Amino acid sequence: MIESVLIVGLGAAVGSLIRYGVTNGLKKMFSKTAFPVATFFINITGSFLLGLVNGQLPKNTFILAFSIAVLGGYTTFSTYMNETVQLGTKKWVMSYAYYLLSALLGILAALLGYMI
Repeated sequence: MIESVLIVGLGAAVGSLIRYGVTNGLKKMFSKTAFPVATFFINITGSFLLGLVNGQLPKNTFILAFSIAVLGGYTTFSTYMNETVQLGTKKWVMSYAYYLLSALLGILAALLGYMI
């Protein structure tokens, strides 16, 4: 039991560190846009990778626990919701586009990852 908790905790920490690096890099690259590119990219790629893990990797408990923990730490649904609300206070059309595109492309990315 303790081993599983440590594996999940380590995976979540790794995912969070990756998200931190990707977020900082993308914010520098897209600093002039109001669209939350970093969170959008992270959630779409995270959806794809989770679909890939669940669809293609052997159903090994360690692999699934670690990868789900990494991707759980990597993706960020609460930030997605918060950015949707913040964007909606200034640019409601972009807010709706962000919300809908994230949901649609997230589902399609997970499906693609699962089917590959």
